[in-house]
Formats: sequence, C-alpha cells, structure tokens
Amino acid sequence: MNISSVLYCEVLKVLRSKVFWLSFVLFSISLGIMALGFEQRSWTAYFDSFLTLAANMGLIVNFSIASWVFGREFTDKTNKDLVAKPTSRATVVLSKFIIIFLWGIVFMIFLFLFSLAVGLLLGLTEFTSALVAGAFQKFIVTSLLYILISTPGAFFASLSKGILAPIGILFVIAIAANVLGNTGVAIYFPWTIPNLFLETGYLNPVSIAILISTGIAGIIGTFAWWRFAEQE
Repeated sequence: MNISSVLYCEVLKVLRSKVFWLSFVLFSISLGIMALGFEQRSWTAYFDSFLTLAANMGLIVNFSIASWVFGREFTDKTNKDLVAKPTSRATVVLSKFIIIFLWGIVFMIFLFLFSLAVGLLLGLTEFTSALVAGAFQKFIVTSLLYILISTPGAFFASLSKGILAPIGILFVIAIAANVLGNTGVAIYFPWTIPNLFLETGYLNPVSIAILISTGIAGIIGTFAWWRFAEQE
C-alpha cells in the first residue's frame, strides 16, 4: 500500500469516529458560553477574549488529537493489523502525522469561522477587515505552533500503548503552563511559548529553537518507537 491509500484509511477512521465530531460540538459550546457571558460590545474586545480561549484550547485539543490518533490503535487492538499489512511502519506513522496536522488545521479554521458567526449574531461594533485579518493571522500562527508541539503526545501514546498516559501528561503540562505562564521561565517552556506569541506577536530565537526541537523530538521518537518496538 502506498501512502495515499494508507492516508485514505486514516481519514476514514477519523471521520467515522465520534471523537472527531464531538471535538467540534464541545468546543463550539465552550465558545458559545463565552459569547453569552460577553458584556463588551466591540470586536476588538471580543477577539481578545476569543484568542485567549482559543490558546487554551490549542494546547488541550492538539495534544489530545495526537494522543488519540496513535493511542486508539492500541485501545482498539488494531495495532497488529497495521504492522501486518504490506506497508512500512514509517508510512503508517507519516500518514498519522499528516492526519494530526489536517485535523488541527480544520478544527482551528472552523473555530475561527464559528467565532465570526457568533460575533455577527451579537451585533458587535467596530468591525473592520483589517481587524479580522490581524486576529486570524495571530490565531493561525498560534494554532500551528500548538500543532507542532503536540507531537510528544503521539510518542507517549505509542510508548504507553494507549491514551490514558498521554492525557495524564497533558494535565501535568497544562498545570505547569498555567503556573509558568506569567514568569520569566515561560520563554523556555514549550507549551507556554505559543501563548507568548499570541500576546506579543514575537518570539525570540531561543523560544523558536525550543519549539522546533520539541516538535522534532516527538516526531523522531514516534518514528523510532514504531520502527524498533515489538507490536505485542
């Protein structure tokens, strides 16, 4: 099987799963709740609140997606079928990372468009195309950064052969990010760096190097595990 065939199978797995659709429903509800409690009437204030919420979602959603895409093969006991097929393990892993990227992008674009629709329904003032473009630019870059550092979730899901361990690690990361977010250490902790970009629109070279290193480490670790580990 070539990568296009494997990728097609991965797409079908995602579309047929309840997790994919529930991710859209649950976070749409979260955004709707935020909108209901929103008292200010300007788009500027609305986007500020939305981007803060989206940044928090970005960590949780993308790490969970990476964990689920790999971990479900073990919880559903389909990992043996994957390695038994006449397809290299590297192709399987690559197709899953492509799915993680596409899922994250589709989810975040949907979230932004949904936020626009909610804002229009609220009748907010001071709407300009430049304001929307600026908010979207910050939002999409921040989202891409969170997708990049979600790759350790794939590694931990493979290493632990399930979803529970990476989700537990995610909670630890989220707590650490919350504690370190307003300290000088934030520029060195991978999972607080995207939020720094959201706030400032800038990242120093050290933070960029940490983000890239974290993403690459997760990818290499996952490829190595699937290449050398025995699939029991």
